[in-house]
This record gives sequence, C-alpha cells and structure tokens, in this order.
Amino acid sequence: MKWTIQFKMVVLFSVIVFIGFSALLILSNKVAQENMYREVREDMVQSKKNLDIALNQYFLIHNKRISKDSLEAGSRELKEQIGSAVGGSITLYRPDASMYGSSTSEGKLVKHTEIEDLREAMQSRIAYTTKVDQGRVVASLSFPIQSDQQLVGIVQLEKDYTDLYRRNMRFQDTIKLFAATIFVFVFIASIFISRKITQPIRVLTKRSAEVAQGSLNADIQIATKDEIGELAASFTVMIDRVREQIDVIERERDEVKQVQARSKVFFDNVTHELKTPLTTILGYAQILRDNGFTDPDFFDKGMNYIIKESRRLNTMVADILEVSVSSAVIENYRFARVDVSEVIREACEDMSIKAGKYNIGIHYELEEELYVRGDRDKLKEVFLNVLDNSVKYSDVNSIIEVQSSREEQSIAIMIRDQGEGIGEEALNHVFEPFYQDKGMNRVEKGSAGLGLSIVKNIVERHGGTVEMKSIMREGTQVHIRLPGDRNT
Repeated sequence: MKWTIQFKMVVLFSVIVFIGFSALLILSNKVAQENMYREVREDMVQSKKNLDIALNQYFLIHNKRISKDSLEAGSRELKEQIGSAVGGSITLYRPDASMYGSSTSEGKLVKHTEIEDLREAMQSRIAYTTKVDQGRVVASLSFPIQSDQQLVGIVQLEKDYTDLYRRNMRFQDTIKLFAATIFVFVFIASIFISRKITQPIRVLTKRSAEVAQGSLNADIQIATKDEIGELAASFTVMIDRVREQIDVIERERDEVKQVQARSKVFFDNVTHELKTPLTTILGYAQILRDNGFTDPDFFDKGMNYIIKESRRLNTMVADILEVSVSSAVIENYRFARVDVSEVIREACEDMSIKAGKYNIGIHYELEEELYVRGDRDKLKEVFLNVLDNSVKYSDVNSIIEVQSSREEQSIAIMIRDQGEGIGEEALNHVFEPFYQDKGMNRVEKGSAGLGLSIVKNIVERHGGTVEMKSIMREGTQVHIRLPGDRNT
C-alpha cells in the first residue's frame, strides 16, 4: 500500500492538533475547577469572618453572655440575623449535634458521622465541605462556639454556588466548541497545504528520475514507497556520481595548496627567524669594531652576547634542518623551567642597542622569579620580535616600557611604546602573516610582516594568549599572558 506524502502530512497534522487540543481541554477543565474551588474557599474564609462579627454584635446588642441557655433562647432570632449578614442558611447545633430550638426527644439527631465539617466542629475545629450533586454545588461551613474553653454550640452555614458552577460549565463548553472549530479548520487547511507542497515534489521526482536513468544510465533502487523515496533514489544516483568527481578534484586541489602553503610559510619563517639573532650579532660586532678594545667590560659583554646568539642561531638552524627533513612546519620546542623575567631582561638589553640609534629608551620593571614551562629561546624570540616592532613604530626620543607580574596562576607581560598608534581596522589583522599597515610611519624600514604572526604561534604553543591594544597618537600596548609553572 502506497501512502502519499499528502496523506502522511494530513494525518500527522491532525494527530498533533488533536493531542494539543485534548491537552488544552484537560488543562482548562482542571484550571477552571481549581478556580471555582478557590473562589468557594475564599468566600468561606470571608463568611467565617462575617459570622464572627455578626455573633459578637448580636450578643453585645442584646447584652447577653454566650452560653447554652442564651443560644437556646435566641436561636431563631440569632439564625435570622447572622444568616442575613452572610447571605446563607444558618443552623445552630448543640454540642451533641442536635439542633437548637427543638427538643432532643422530638428532634431527630443529625448523623454527624456522615457530615464531615460538623464532625470536625464537634472536635472544636473549623471545617468546610463542598458537594456537587446533579448540577448543584453547595458548600457547608461549620465552626464551634466556645465559652470559657467549653463547647456550647456549633454554627453551620450552607451557601449555594450553583451559579458559579454553571458559569464554569458554560466556559468549558465554549472552550470545547472553539477547539472543535479550530481542529476542523486545521484539518481542512492541512489538506490544501499538503497538496500544494507535494505537487512540485511529484514533478521534480519525475524529472530527476528521467535525468538519472537517461543521462547516468544507473539502476534506481527505491527504498520507500512514496514520492520522497523516489526523489531520494533519483538524486542519490546523480549526487553520488557528481560527488565522486568533485571529491577527486578537491582532494588534488587541496594537496597542491597545502604543499604551496607549507613551502611558503617554511621559507618565510626561516628568513625571519634567522634575521633576529643575526641583527644582534651584527650590532655588537659593529660596536666592537668601532670602539676597539678600549672598554674591556663592554668587550666581554659584547662577545658573550655574540657567542650566546650564535649558539641560539645554531640551534635554530638545527631545528630548521630537522623540520626540512621531516617535510613539516611544526617547530621543535625544548620545554623546561624558565624564568621569564630573566629572558625579558636579556631581550631588553639586546634591543637597547638598536633602540639607542633612535634615542629610544627601554625601561623595564620586572617581578622576579616568574617561572613558566617553555622553550627559552622561543620565548626570547617572542620578546625580541615585540620589542623590535615597538622600536620600528615608536617616535624618536621616546620610551618603551616593559612590565611583568604574576596574576593568579598566570604570568602577565606588558610592552608599551609611544608611537603613532594602530587603527582599529589594522588591529584586526596585525597577527596575520605578511600584514603591514601601509599608512604607518616607521623609524626603520624593511620588514616582511611575519614577526607578530610568529609571536602569536609561539605564545599559543606555550598555552598562552597575546593581545594588542592601541590608541592613535598615544601608542600601542602588547599584552602577553603565559601559564605559570605549577611547581613554583
């Protein structure tokens, strides 16, 4: 048996709407009943207050004391007065549940065991009951009358709430009629809507089947017995054929792009990373050549830096050769316990020579013993690159401030220059490879735009973050945050 999509949609919509309206009717009926009983309860509470006032007024006006004798003597008058005050039928009972105003021998005793509120009142408790019988709703409130802690009588109030009950039933009937009308409307609308939706699907199914069978010469396997099944089968054949060809093309294209990107990134990073230590070595060598050996302390310091940077350069070359052999761009990191403040201090002293050419001072305030787990050379490369950028974009005769401190479990480093600043648009791209802001003035020319990209990669490899903030004509701040060594 073939079940069309239109038939399924109509059945589904009808079932959903039927379940929804059924739940709505059940809920509305429950809420209406709760509201009715709440109104009865609130009215009983108010009636109890009014009865208390009416009773007190009656005994005060007649200057009587509450007792069995006074209740016996004035039961008829008392029932009329307090009944008119609360708008209900009042009955006065003796403590044994016989009515005042009739002799015990002549009057029939009320079967109080069958009247719950009266039974509770005989136990000196206030209670009320609500009874629904053949379309009538009657509430009965009973409470004790006490004198000197003794039960002398019981007042029972009966009020008819049939009008409230009928109003509630009319509301329920209205809701049911509304629900039935909406259900019929949705049912009819679902027929027209489903017919309109399935019509183009039928046409598309027929056309796709013709294309699949004629052009691709494929065997169509229909899994289901409706229009969607036929459409899916037809399109599956065509899409599979097209996807196979596209996958081959995309795979070959991606492989070519990856090879090209790896080669470009590899050689760009090699060029930039070799430039930094060579710059330091060249700077000290030039100063030593110009000054000769007249200053032994500076000579020793310069030679030590040249040896240290030469070793770092040698290590970097070894890493590059290893990367080249493995045909990957993942750099080798030698993680160890590193004092960041010491590394920053070395970087500042290294760059102070270059900064001195432009009368730029590097001032640093470093908290001691800030340890991280990282590669010492890579971290120094980070600070050298950032300082190098600060020197390039700082104003002549300005100051570069460097600070480091501990913030909870992290190490925070801030490098601030006094330059022209970077625009908001440029800040969104400064960490991208080869990005350069053409509108910025630099005290030193010549940069491939890879420094900050390398900084970001190294910091992230150490589990940290780097962020740049800038204000035009005031300067730029670079904030670096690294996770502190847990053993510190």
